[in-house]
Amino acid sequence: MRENILRAAAATLAAQGFKKSTARAIARTGGFAPGVIYYYFSNLDDLFVATAEYTSSDRFARYRARTEGIEAARDLLDALRQLYREDQGQGHVAAVQELTAAAVSSPRLAEQVRLQTARWQELAENLIRTQIQGQAFESFVPVGALASMAVGAYLGLEMLSHLDGDRSTPEELFAAAEPVAAMIDMLRGQTDLLTD
Repeated sequence: MRENILRAAAATLAAQGFKKSTARAIARTGGFAPGVIYYYFSNLDDLFVATAEYTSSDRFARYRARTEGIEAARDLLDALRQLYREDQGQGHVAAVQELTAAAVSSPRLAEQVRLQTARWQELAENLIRTQIQGQAFESFVPVGALASMAVGAYLGLEMLSHLDGDRSTPEELFAAAEPVAAMIDMLRGQTDLLTD
């Protein structure tokens, strides 16, 4: 039941936004009585803190499993594109945006959002390092800064799509990244030839 409540909270946040995600709205989404929430969570702030951890951990496991072992930049880009489509379809990005915005007024939620963001940044750093490892320019790449930009762009893409009412924006950006991915793969191929 606790997991049902968390799923309902994430879905309500994505569909209705933070301000409208009341106990009644969440209960309506999940098909249970509002009082059930307070059996598992002391208040809505407690629920939203748990929702931030729940939805992030669920998707984090999916991203890590899907990207593990991918070496080619083009293959990684394709995997990330598919994962982002999943996130859009499931409302994950929208829920995370709402929780991030709500964190301004909740120190506990802000701390949870910081913890989850750090996990995602670490994953992004690992993926970037995999792509540049052994390249001549490896020591010049600001991995931490690029990882922060990637996490920020992830959230920003959904916001721009929502404001524009145009879901093609993320697809256009993934398409724009394809030549960069191809160049990284080409450089890796040349490095491999030189070391053989």
